[in-house]
Amino acid sequence: MAINQDDLLKELLEDFRIEAEEHLVSISEGLLKLENSLDSPDISVLESVYRETHSLKGAARAVNLTDTEKLCMVMENIMSSIKNGEAVIFESLFDIMYKSVDSLRLMLSSLKETGKEKRIPNFQQLIKNLEYIHKVSLEKEGGGKKESKPAKKELKRVLFDNKNDENIERDENKDSAPVISSEHETIRVSVSKLNKILDQTEDLIAIKSTLAFYKTELESINFKLADDRLSNLYGDLTRFIRVANRMVDDLILDVKSTLLLPFSTILNIVPRMVRDLAREKDKEINVEITGDHFLIDKRILEELKDPLVHLIRNCADHGIESSLQRERSGKGKNGKILIKVSKEADAKLSLLISDDGGGIKVDKVVNSAIKNGIIDEVRASLLSDDEKVNLIFSSGVSSSEMITEISGRGLGMAIVAEKISNLGGSVHVKSQEGKGTTFIIKIPQTIATFRALLVRCGEKQFLIPTLFIDKVVGVSPDDILTSGHRASLIVSGEHIGLVDLGLSLGLNETSSKDVKVLPALILNSNGKKMAFKVDEILEEIEGIIKPLGSQLKSIKKITGVTMVGNGILIPVVNVSELIEYAVGGMNSGSDKIKIKGITEQKQRVLIVEDSITVRSMLKSIVESAGYETEVAVDGVDGYNKLTDGNFDAVVTDIEMPNMNGFELTSKIKGDKKFSDIPVILVTTLESQKDMQRGLEAGANAYIVKGSFEKSNLTDTIRRLI
Repeated sequence: MAINQDDLLKELLEDFRIEAEEHLVSISEGLLKLENSLDSPDISVLESVYRETHSLKGAARAVNLTDTEKLCMVMENIMSSIKNGEAVIFESLFDIMYKSVDSLRLMLSSLKETGKEKRIPNFQQLIKNLEYIHKVSLEKEGGGKKESKPAKKELKRVLFDNKNDENIERDENKDSAPVISSEHETIRVSVSKLNKILDQTEDLIAIKSTLAFYKTELESINFKLADDRLSNLYGDLTRFIRVANRMVDDLILDVKSTLLLPFSTILNIVPRMVRDLAREKDKEINVEITGDHFLIDKRILEELKDPLVHLIRNCADHGIESSLQRERSGKGKNGKILIKVSKEADAKLSLLISDDGGGIKVDKVVNSAIKNGIIDEVRASLLSDDEKVNLIFSSGVSSSEMITEISGRGLGMAIVAEKISNLGGSVHVKSQEGKGTTFIIKIPQTIATFRALLVRCGEKQFLIPTLFIDKVVGVSPDDILTSGHRASLIVSGEHIGLVDLGLSLGLNETSSKDVKVLPALILNSNGKKMAFKVDEILEEIEGIIKPLGSQLKSIKKITGVTMVGNGILIPVVNVSELIEYAVGGMNSGSDKIKIKGITEQKQRVLIVEDSITVRSMLKSIVESAGYETEVAVDGVDGYNKLTDGNFDAVVTDIEMPNMNGFELTSKIKGDKKFSDIPVILVTTLESQKDMQRGLEAGANAYIVKGSFEKSNLTDTIRRLI
């Protein structure tokens, strides 16, 4: 049978793509280890980076990826010179090596779609930079200042004393082949195939449910007829169902195990990410990771990646202070981020992410929550310190001192909490001002079999995942407390909002009014609790959630459907969305309407900008958002108009004649009459140093014109006033 060359090349490229990522991860890890031990580099790490680069070069050559091969060759030459003692390691070398690894990832990112390398515009310059850094490294060894030179004799001993290293070239070529041994044979299977097998296997749970339904029906008939043959048939069916259930459960468990990956799969990017961010922010941060060998479902790991990256970036960016600030406060100049994975008694995995930075400013979090209508001042006064700091997971709440393009908008943490909650997990935070912050994530190791309570609202039935159910209580009219349009219960000394599930899901019918006591489910999603009345709790169901599909993706508060009984499809409630909508509804009652009535008068914004074109553009954007505006041509003009008028916010450029934006901001914040007026800097200056100057001057937000979107400005104004 003739081999289709196109299919063969496609298969080879897929194998190469997977193999290349493994090599790039190893190279990155090796470079980080070398950079952290410049004075005494580990010879085995040098050798490892060299081999990984060499193997990637050879694999690229095999599939005709010439640019990848060329870039790897230059990198390999550098590592070869260093490991042979002909060149030295020095700090600047690592920046270009990391850049090369990033470029390789970018070049190979299009393989799956196009089968070709992505062309990068600076490729030739990258090669020249590598060749130049190689030359410098050789010259430093040749006669200049010698830095971190490995001893030649030591290198030779490590390379050739071991009998297993006699055929290095042969071993390197084997790296790219499937691993085969007499004890553990392995093959490469695409994840999509495994996912398909798992989906089909999990569908067997519906068969379990159907068998259980028919067993119940048969039991009822047998009880009425008392027939011996029917009784025997019922006994046989019961035994068969018991065996079938065990076989299905074992099969699902075994298939799920094929999709388990170590946490290191995503955590291996953290040291490099923190290193780059620390250099950008002029900080020094050490990263310690333990327990990353624990296995977790690949599907959970993929969804967990973005929340983890966000939390870790927050620790490095906002949590840990600059080296100078740390020394002033009596800390060591090096900050520390600890990431620890462990297994809990309930078979869940615990992921701890902590930093020894400045901690979360709880007062700012509470004020932000009150300002955004999440809680009121009375409720805030009743919260414990832990409850206050966990408000950061509410949408719109932020403790950031200044809003920028990428932070301070109060959305990131809310998204983190939502994603983790949707995975069946939870996230909590503990923080001590001046000491540091710890995030604790609890997450299931695998996507667990779905269990839910089947409830009735009027004539409709819904499934509520048991994962989100704190408890079930009976509610009588005497138990309900009302305030305006809000209803609540007191459960175990805690005030919990009460709403009707049917109404929350858009049904016209409310719960039965002729029943004295109705069941209510206390639902909890990431610390947000709400009670929902239902007409009846029918039974607990085991099943698999099937998504609604693209045609129904706009439906809110429903996450999918599950087949129960003899094939009936029941909607599964999205508890996180349900609670968010319910809380939003309760916070938009008559009290808030009255407040809006008082503030119906248009708010005024002062725009300070020396460019007539930009000034006109900003004026148009702000007025289209419903604000009144006045304009000023520079800082002096702006401050004079501020003293003569009544403004709710100031939007100002930085680079202006007479008085620049930094000076204007300092003057506004230094005047007691105007210090509470928010100042928003809109500028072309995008360096971290300039942002820091804006923060020190007292600016409330910093927006860069280069990435400017009008919604950024109007959203920022709305948030601040």
